[in-house]
Amino acid sequence: MPKLFDECLYTPFTYKDWRNDSEDGGKKMIRLADDGGEIEFGKRNDIFIFEYGVVIMWCYTRKEEIAFLEDLARFESEKLSSEDVQVEEFNYYITTSYQPRIYNDFITLRDDANYMLKLSISHALAQSVKISLFEELVDNTIEDTQDIPQQIAHTGKVEMTRDEIMKSIGELFILRININLHGSVLDSPELMWAEPHLEPIYQATRGYLEINQRVELLEQRLEVISDLLQMLKEQLGHSQEENLEFIVIVLVCIEVLVSVVNVVVDLLTY
Repeated sequence: MPKLFDECLYTPFTYKDWRNDSEDGGKKMIRLADDGGEIEFGKRNDIFIFEYGVVIMWCYTRKEEIAFLEDLARFESEKLSSEDVQVEEFNYYITTSYQPRIYNDFITLRDDANYMLKLSISHALAQSVKISLFEELVDNTIEDTQDIPQQIAHTGKVEMTRDEIMKSIGELFILRININLHGSVLDSPELMWAEPHLEPIYQATRGYLEINQRVELLEQRLEVISDLLQMLKEQLGHSQEENLEFIVIVLVCIEVLVSVVNVVVDLLTY
């Protein structure tokens, strides 16, 4: 029973051969100390697959998660290396004692079957995971290129060849394009316009994950990369001007040399 919500594909999915009836049949309850309410462990298996490469899985064991991701791997494009893969984990419970909320890495829901509510939370979780990847990529890029401003400060120019400068410019452009093309990661999804009742829990999850502050900081770091990119482009332009000046000087020297040779030949002739 899959459903497509803009950039997200949703489906309930259960590995029945790994679960027995006794495990699913009994309800596990925990009594809360503060108000006497009870919470129940979530039991509904839901998967949300986002087009920008994030998978949110509800109520799966680690073994099931690994198995599903291995099955999904055949459809991957631009696969990340294992060290770049970002993972976030939360506990979630079902209770009627609280309104849906996220607190201290615990998600509480009133209805385990309400996949739309899970979808709104999953949107925020997926955005947080993708932003974590962007943050790491930007940090790595700034770290890899931090020697360039130091070179300019000490020598007045970038001690890089033209090919090295062009490669750095290309890498910086690719990073900025990849981040800017994922507008749905940085902004609220269109689902919030169609389903306004989901907006509060979505915004609450974004607030808990500090997404707005992280996006602002990410944009500031992108500005640093943009300034560095502009600096490299100017350096490349200066290098081209220097090459042209050198060629002009060589040509002038050749012309002077030819003129001197002609004068000497003429003097010797007479």
